[in-house]
Amino acid sequence: MLEVSRLRKVYGADPQAAPAIDDVTFSVADREFVCILGSSGCGKSTLLRCLSGLIPATSGEILLHGDPVLAPPKDMAFVFQDYSRSLLPWMTVARNVSFPLRYKGVSKEDAQKATEEALEAVGLSGRQKRYPWQLSGGMQQRVAIARALAYRPKILLMDEPFASLDAQTRFDLEDLLLDIWRRFDVTVLFITHDIDEAVYLADRVLVLEAPAKVALDVDIPLPRPRDQLKTKQLPEFAELRTRLFSAIQREPAAL
Repeated sequence: MLEVSRLRKVYGADPQAAPAIDDVTFSVADREFVCILGSSGCGKSTLLRCLSGLIPATSGEILLHGDPVLAPPKDMAFVFQDYSRSLLPWMTVARNVSFPLRYKGVSKEDAQKATEEALEAVGLSGRQKRYPWQLSGGMQQRVAIARALAYRPKILLMDEPFASLDAQTRFDLEDLLLDIWRRFDVTVLFITHDIDEAVYLADRVLVLEAPAKVALDVDIPLPRPRDQLKTKQLPEFAELRTRLFSAIQREPAAL
């Protein structure tokens, strides 16, 4: 589905400037769940913004379904880390979720149906008329995920969406995301700096080193469906976690 080749990003016009992304190459298959793992400052968010067409790459190629990504594609949705800033506080939950659909040319009736289905999928049925500021942080992030689902994307990009949540809410949303991934047959590219989260969620984990380049590409053959207790007690989980931790520890410190 997604092919990235020799991708490079340098901020500014100085040819001697250090790259934020340097020679990144990888691919993502249809309906695959891929986590991109790396320490803070290694270029994970910059990479995701290039893949989404939000910022241009300096060089290299990004192909989605074989077509170059030069602007945000219509069948791609993005869930940001800072959910409180991505939601519009003067709009109700339902209007926040349906807001992007007007730009997709969806009829009012279809938009309402898609909004209701998305809110049901994230466990927010009955909260359509609430405002974001009336919800907890975990519920606000559910609204952001529902907005992405209502858009019916083929590929979902997520930039550390659970990083600022408490542990229990984070575990709940991880399981919710896996359920959504199965139900909606969507491809997921998920940024995180949490090793346990990457191993628990993914089919594959890409480890980035700074400046962002793929240092390791690891398959995660843990059985599905996954369980927060049973899966994390498996010897294979511990082995994968140790391997990824060792790879990150070898990264040079990001400036």
